[in-house]
Amino acid sequence: MNRICRNIILLWAAVLCFGGTVFAAITIRELPSGRTGIVPSIRVSGTLLAAVPMVFERLGFTWKWDAAARQLTCARNAQMYVFTQDIPYYSCGNDLLPLSTPAARIGATFFLPAAEIFKIIKDAGGPKIRWDAPSGVLTVNKSSHSIVSVSSEKKQNGVLVTVELADSLPFDYTYYYPNVTLNFFGATVDTSQVRSVRRIGLVDSLYSVQFNESAQVSLLVTREIEEPQIDYLQDLHTILVSLRPKKSAAERKKSSDITAAGIRTIVIDPGHGGKDPGAVSQDGVLEKDITLKIARHLCDLLRKKNGIKVFLTRESDEFVTLADRTKMANQRNADLFISIHVDAMPGSQKIKEANKGYKVYFLSQAKNEDDKLVAMRENAVIEFEEKPQHYNALKNVLVDLAGNEYLRESQDLSILIDRQFEASLRKKISRFQLGIGQANFWVLNGAYMPSILIETGFISNTAEEKILTEKSFQKSMADAIHEAVMDFTAKYSGGQ
Repeated sequence: MNRICRNIILLWAAVLCFGGTVFAAITIRELPSGRTGIVPSIRVSGTLLAAVPMVFERLGFTWKWDAAARQLTCARNAQMYVFTQDIPYYSCGNDLLPLSTPAARIGATFFLPAAEIFKIIKDAGGPKIRWDAPSGVLTVNKSSHSIVSVSSEKKQNGVLVTVELADSLPFDYTYYYPNVTLNFFGATVDTSQVRSVRRIGLVDSLYSVQFNESAQVSLLVTREIEEPQIDYLQDLHTILVSLRPKKSAAERKKSSDITAAGIRTIVIDPGHGGKDPGAVSQDGVLEKDITLKIARHLCDLLRKKNGIKVFLTRESDEFVTLADRTKMANQRNADLFISIHVDAMPGSQKIKEANKGYKVYFLSQAKNEDDKLVAMRENAVIEFEEKPQHYNALKNVLVDLAGNEYLRESQDLSILIDRQFEASLRKKISRFQLGIGQANFWVLNGAYMPSILIETGFISNTAEEKILTEKSFQKSMADAIHEAVMDFTAKYSGGQ
């Protein structure tokens, strides 16, 4: 057992003895190598504390622990920092500086507020770092160039190119077969590192060029492609380039008529389950129970009336990982994937009562902060998974290219469900915002069929909590979804 694993086990055992303390983890991601590592952390009264020695080791600091003085001394570039257990101050040279939370030693590990560790790293002239609090990822840039790395990843129907930048940069692109060219203004690049002659899918090779006032990254493709789709994730200084082969007229007709034979197989996903209760109301009503009841009603309707093969990702109160839910849909060769959830709004009672209504989502980059927050709440289920680290540092922002194949169909199904809800449920429940949204829900990511996620209402709203628990409403909602699925089938099999 390596030291980090041993420390995590000891830390977890110690945390169990401290009420109100929650075990967490920070992922350190190094650029340009892409290597990652896990640093134990804890959250005490809302403040994230990180294991200081493990963070500093990864960033080129030295450290030693003085048990008698109860002091941790860290150093880099002749700059020395001394932290004393349970004292809300630390010394840097001759200066005594405050800490928002006293340094703490839990188990065999020394902890400090994560935000202040990161500030010390910057002040000490360490490598450039970028902290993304929602994902818990600390990106460490060990490159001196503004274009840090370029990598290609083969997907089922194309290639996803990821460009990591040290900071925000203006850029544009051109595509003239066989070249896809990205131009970065005011940028520098290590041309010996940003290059590859290894073929990855339809990308034959890539290379970079440094000019006086700009830098260029060029991709050579093996066949004609559709117009590249580019997303600029400004917070992460990352550019995602989706490259898909150009389809023939026959291929376009085939892909546009995805349900020519009608919908034959549907996988319904009752959100959460088992050790993951999902959202919990003030009265103790659990999201996982509501979603399973609605899913069962929908399953019965689809099987009885239409002869459709229907499968549930869980038949009872059991825990299923996000990846296994999507995997099941793919293995069943499903024509549709429908994930059912109940929303909840954190905050004051006033905020909880102000937010109400249903909303239907499809998989794509979130266009607003509200949709992004909904996805973050649903994606938080990985905290219950035994091996959550298989979701890489960018998983919360990357949309699999396969999902893009069914973007239009997923959006159409979302619209049809929204219409049915508005027509048959409006006396009970109304739309939340516009009724349709888009975001990167991990449970939809990688589904090779039209897929949607339904937030049936807000369990945090006392009035909607009561409605959501009514058996008659659960049946009405299932019936509305069923009608929308039938409308969708008719539309894509030439009935409309």
